Amino acid sequence: MATNKKEFAFHVREVLLSLYPDTHTFLNFNTDWQLLFATILSAQATDKSVNEATDILFKKFPKLEDYTKENKNEILFCIKKVGLGKSKCEYLIKSAKILLEKYGGKLPKKREELMTLPGCGFKTSGVVLAELYDYPYIPVDTHVYRVSHRLGLVSDRYDANATELQLEKLYQNNGLCIQLHRAFILLGRNICLAQRPKCDICPFVKDCPYHKKQK
Repeated sequence: MATNKKEFAFHVREVLLSLYPDTHTFLNFNTDWQLLFATILSAQATDKSVNEATDILFKKFPKLEDYTKENKNEILFCIKKVGLGKSKCEYLIKSAKILLEKYGGKLPKKREELMTLPGCGFKTSGVVLAELYDYPYIPVDTHVYRVSHRLGLVSDRYDANATELQLEKLYQNNGLCIQLHRAFILLGRNICLAQRPKCDICPFVKDCPYHKKQK
């Protein structure tokens, strides 16, 4: 049993990476800008619905230059199942224009620059940079947020962005940040569910503050 927060955090990391080894990004893509677009589309949508949409979208529009106002209706048709289609369609078209005109069709590798693209916020930029270039980020979605807070790794007073920074501080110099991000997600999807978590099969149940409160 862990005796302090840092020991427990290390224990969580080791168990998660053992439980979910050799993970890969949940979104399908072939180029850097495709990962960006897929991640933008994933806001408030399932990975399954995004992958189904991008399978059609990227085949029909395989080049960044294809994302124009002239193709707006066809792009919107391809992504209609992911929700918030009109806004996301605008994000893709505007981002493509900026990438082509300002960055020569390449993704900027500075987080602040990446976040200037429409639809690319703190989490999205973290996912893209960590997945593509192994930046030491632990992007926080609903699953990462729920698991890290229930385990007491991060204080309840922190929002999603602050939670990422706290997790990165906690796991600094440990590496494998993006793998840990994916493992947090898989634990949240499979065991630490939002409703009716499967505490009986959770490897952290003995040390989990959330579970102790439920007794």
